[in-house]
This record gives sequence, C-alpha cells and structure tokens, in this order.
Amino acid sequence: MIEDEAQRQHYARALHERQQHVDAVVHSESRKKLVVAGPGTGKTFLFKKVLRGKDETLTLTFVNALVEDLSRDLFGLSDVKTLHGFARAQLQKATSQSISIYPRLSTVIQQDAGILLGVSVDFDPIFHNRNDGEQHLDFYRTRRRYYGHFGFSDIVYAAVLNFEKHPDRIPTYDQIVVDEFQDFNALEVSLIDLLATRSPILLAGDDDQALYESLKSANPKHIRERHSDTEFSFTRFALPFCSRSTRVIIDSANDIIAGAQQAGLLVGRIDKPFRYFPCTKKDKESDGHPCLIYSSVFPKQVPWFIQKQITEITRAVRDEYTVLILSPTRNQCRKTYEAMKAKGFKNVHFAERAEGNEPCLLDGLQLLLLDKDCNLGWRIVSKALMPQTAFEALLLQAHNEGDDSKMVESVDEDMKKQVRRLLTALRGVRDGKDVEGGQLSEVFGHLGIDSHGQAAQLLRDELADTGQRLAEPGIRRTPIEVTTFQSSKGLAADYVFITHFDDKYCTRDSDAGISDQDVCSFLVAMTRARRGVYLLSTDRKRKPTFLSWIDKRRICEIKSPGGDDEQ
Repeated sequence: MIEDEAQRQHYARALHERQQHVDAVVHSESRKKLVVAGPGTGKTFLFKKVLRGKDETLTLTFVNALVEDLSRDLFGLSDVKTLHGFARAQLQKATSQSISIYPRLSTVIQQDAGILLGVSVDFDPIFHNRNDGEQHLDFYRTRRRYYGHFGFSDIVYAAVLNFEKHPDRIPTYDQIVVDEFQDFNALEVSLIDLLATRSPILLAGDDDQALYESLKSANPKHIRERHSDTEFSFTRFALPFCSRSTRVIIDSANDIIAGAQQAGLLVGRIDKPFRYFPCTKKDKESDGHPCLIYSSVFPKQVPWFIQKQITEITRAVRDEYTVLILSPTRNQCRKTYEAMKAKGFKNVHFAERAEGNEPCLLDGLQLLLLDKDCNLGWRIVSKALMPQTAFEALLLQAHNEGDDSKMVESVDEDMKKQVRRLLTALRGVRDGKDVEGGQLSEVFGHLGIDSHGQAAQLLRDELADTGQRLAEPGIRRTPIEVTTFQSSKGLAADYVFITHFDDKYCTRDSDAGISDQDVCSFLVAMTRARRGVYLLSTDRKRKPTFLSWIDKRRICEIKSPGGDDEQ
C-alpha cells in the first residue's frame, strides 16, 4: 500500500506539473506567445484550451495533412487553414474576384523563362527569401496573369505585398495560432509578423523537428530568434512532457540530441526539456518495451524481418495495434510496401505520388475540364503531347500574340481534336458514364497508365490467398502505413520500423556528412512510436552513426541469419 500511495503521488505530481505548463500559456496576458513543444507533448490539447471561448480565431500551418488533423481536432473552435489557403481567401476578399491556384505554376513559368528569355530561373526561392528586387519577377507576374492562376509560393507573396501596402486590410482575430513554426521561411514569417500587428498570436514549434530547409528554404533560425531575442517581445513557454512515447524512446531521443551536439551539430538549438510523462498506462508499456530493437539485415530480408516481428508482437499483445514503416526514400518505401502486400498483408497502405514537381498531362486536362479555353491547361497539354521543338514554337507564337490572347487560338486543329477526344473520355469517366474501350485506351496510353498491368496485379493479389508464404491469418489485417521520414510528420503508431537505418541513406549529402536536417528527420521518425521502435540497418559492414549516439543499455540487438534465404 505504501508503494501504491507513493506511485499515486508520483503520478499526481507529474500531472500537476504538466498542467502548470499548460495553465501558464492559457492564463498569460501576453499578446505574443511562443511555445516550444516537442513531439507528443500535447500541442493540440493546448490549442483547444487557448481557443475555447473566443469568437473569431484562426489556426495556420503549411502542411495539408496537418490541416486536416487540426480541422478535425479544433472543429468548432477555429478556422484552420494552410498559408496559401489563407492568402487566397484574403486576396479574393481584397479583389472581389475568384482566385485559382495551380501548385506547379512556378515550374511552368521557370520552363517558360528558359524558352522565352533564354535563362533558367528558380522562382520559388526568390519568393521564399523575399528577394523583392529580383529582375525576373516582372516576367513571372506577366506569365501568372496570362495563365490566370497563382502558385503556392507566389500567392502568399502577393498577400504579404497587399498587406504591406494596405495595412488596414490585415484581418483582426481574437486569437491566431500558428503551428510548425520551425519550418517557416522568410516569406511566411513576413505574413505572420504582419498578422501579429493586429491580433494576439501564439507560435508553436520545435527546432528539433525542422524538416523543410532544403525543400522550401525554411529555417529554424526564425523560431530560435524569437525565443532568444527580447527584441521580438515574445513570452516564452515550453511543453516538456511527452505522453505519446515510452521511456526508452524519449531517453534515446535525448541521446541523439546530445550526440549530435557533441559532433558539432544543432548549433543554436533551443535548450528545452523533453521528458517522459509517468502514468499507469505508459509505465506499463515502458516496462514491456525497455529497449529499442536493432538488427542488421540484408535488404531483401527487411520485409521478412518485419513480418517476423509483427507475428511476435501479435502473440504478446493479442489486441489491436498499428504499425508505421519508415524509410529514407520513396523507392525504399515502395519496395517494402510491395513486399508486404506480396506476403499477404491486407491492410497495408502507401500513398503513391508522382515524383518531382513536373506538370503532367492530367493536370492540364483537369484544368480544361473546368475551362475549355484555359491558357494554363492548353500550355500544359501542349507540352505533354507535342515534340519539344514544336511546343517551343507554339509557346513563342502564343507569346507574340500578346498577353490578352487565348493560347488555344495558336493550337492547330489536329491537336485540338486530340485533346477534345481525351476530354470527352475523361468527362465520361468522371460522370460515371460508359466510355468506349478505344477512348479509354487512348487516355491510358497518353497518361502512362498500364491498365492491363494493374488489372493483372489485382488478380495476383486475389490469387495470392492460396500462396504458401502468406502472413498468418492473425496478422494479415494489422494496420500498416508505409512512408518516408519526412512524410511521417503528424503521424503516430504503436510500433515503428525504421528501415535502411544507415549513414549512406540517412545522410542527404554523403560528402558533407550528417547534417542538422538529417538529425531532425531521424528524431521525427523515431518519435512517431507510442510503444516500440525497430531499427533495421542494411549495411552489414558499418554500424550507423545514430546508433552509436544511443546509450548501449537502451539497445537490444537481434542477430539476423547470415544469408538471405529466409525472405
């Protein structure tokens, strides 16, 4: 009884301390608050507390997936938007016009600049870094107006310029909440600073989870500056208790941070506690998962190893649980996903997407389904269907016709007929009508879809039920999500398998060595787990650097078979 009472008091103290951190934010009268919150530390719970009881509120982030989650969690409490969604709404209000967005517009105009100006200009960094005097911005604006669309970056840029020119147009809210601030760039910070002049604002983020430096010129310096520099006038808070993960995961994350700092990385990092939250449930899970599991396997053994561990987990748990498989690259994800499907797992998911940022034929056709004369639509389909020299001639001809002309007027009749056939077939598919096989074949051919191969794969999946290498019935329906480290942001699962846990894969620049972003990516991947983490190396000759940074007492190594016969 004495032990039970001591444990009860221990839990009560932890709960009280965690609540004190939340109350400090909620009851603060500061109009500018900065909350540093690590993974699983209760940001959404805090947001609800801060927003409750207020009439006009706004919550901003930049990741579509996070917007969906926040919109659900904050339903009825706040208007949740992406930055470009907010910018679009504000520009529509300012101009009283409908505004369209095409995410790949900057790539289209970059290609145009190469043809019409003879120079290659990467426009996104110009917007991201607020290079307002860049000489090619006028070209971009002209082409944007011609195409009648904004892109993700330039619509935020246009909204910022509009607010800077007309401060009276900056909207006012009872409360603004900004999530994932560590991944904002200079342009996005400009928008937030403008909003903060009219409304109370709460910024939330964690510089240990900065992932988008290379993708969109984001920089954790913005959150660090506002945390350390009193000139910005932010009142600083922390959410130190992680209630998502078991003790070993949190301790290992702190080991990684310490190891990175000893290696000269994470310079300027915000010093903040990241602590395990003791309670009955997490203590029981922590006792059952005292170590991270590590194994070095051949690449072809990865799916076999995961299946084996899922089987053992199911025997031990005998209840529902979820699995997240994370890999450094999408190609690795795809191979693991296909292998798990082949083993008979029925509830495994991998969000396949087109590689790169290249506009595709389907993009253009979808635009033309909405507006048969859309300049942007005709420009994209022409590039996809015509030889490059013919397309360049068409683009020059349309450009010489003037900014008020319609590009379709420069397209020859045979091309128009071909596009109309494709649109007729797509419209029929969209509307659920019967479409002739020949029309569908033409569409599939142009879109690069192997309908025969996909149908054959579906049939193989059905026939696989009679195979001898299927997963056991007790584990076939285990919910499994497969994705990359970077795309795992916002996800969580009971068990996380991190594959290809090797320096050559987990390091973006092998010549430069491990970077801050590599460290952050791995931290994000590891802290998706609620209960257990499995680390799979595929380099049999060299132990991963990240592994060497984790206290050996927290690692349980499983020796894999010497060959790759068990697959």
